[in-house]
Amino acid sequence: MSLFRFLIVFSFLVCFAIITSQAQIVTKPYLISYTQGRIDLNRDTIVYKQEKVIFGLDFKLNEYWSARVGIDLIRMNTPYLKPFVLTFRKNRWTIENGIFATSELDLSLNQFWNNRFIDRVAADKWICPTADLGMRISYRWNEFISTDISVVSGNGYQRLLEKYFSKPALRVLLTPAKPILIGGYIGARKNDVVETTFGSYAHLNMDSKWKATCEYYHQSNSRFAEGNSINVVSTYMTYSLLSKIEVMGRYDFVKSNRIESTGERWNVQEDGHAFIGGLIFRLFPTVRASVNYWNRRSFSKHIDKEDWIYMCIEFKY
Repeated sequence: MSLFRFLIVFSFLVCFAIITSQAQIVTKPYLISYTQGRIDLNRDTIVYKQEKVIFGLDFKLNEYWSARVGIDLIRMNTPYLKPFVLTFRKNRWTIENGIFATSELDLSLNQFWNNRFIDRVAADKWICPTADLGMRISYRWNEFISTDISVVSGNGYQRLLEKYFSKPALRVLLTPAKPILIGGYIGARKNDVVETTFGSYAHLNMDSKWKATCEYYHQSNSRFAEGNSINVVSTYMTYSLLSKIEVMGRYDFVKSNRIESTGERWNVQEDGHAFIGGLIFRLFPTVRASVNYWNRRSFSKHIDKEDWIYMCIEFKY
């Protein structure tokens, strides 16, 4: 699907939704800002970064149709829309068309980790982009199982104008008990070789006090290089210490296979262990802040260890 064809189809669906609307369109603006300051404990340096400022609009078109449009104001030199999605919901069906969080990551982003202002989820950093252009159809069979199929460009939302290698995918979600969610995902895209991604996650949310998640991802023929594979494990937990304070900890493990000719891992710059731990404060209904320690240890002895103190602020309206 080319970007031009997608825009034609998207515009048609928006017009159809508006024409068939039986209620007045409701528009609600939103603003998201992530700010980070960090201190390098090994080099005595301080880094400040305005990580993200997203302004957008939510549209309620009618009982079944809704839309969300956002733009990252920090990257106006290369502007892109994210999200840019039209959603249809009726009974047990959900259909999404546009730029949306991929099935690998949407639960991690919005339900499991949900601390993007501190760090991206592990799979976003090493496996796949957070959002992509395409369509997803979801169906909830009952209170215990739901499935969805999707086809996205495979390039990610920042590379929509590049050559497409479409990525079809299937996801299954199980909820055997109310506090437990188990999911599995598989997707593939083809260039000269087929790049396949497998993902799985287990999530436990108890008493609204604490939640814990373990995720595992495997990608074969990564970046269309035959024989290259990468494994990512991420575990994290948050505990509500007080009504406005959470304790948070996360551990990531990234490992790629070795190249026979050199004996080195093909992903040597990123392979290793990483840990984040600290406190999250709810200062106001729209503002969260965190103070945490972050470290990274590479598998390669030639890459220096990293130790940081992070101070992060999230504003959501």
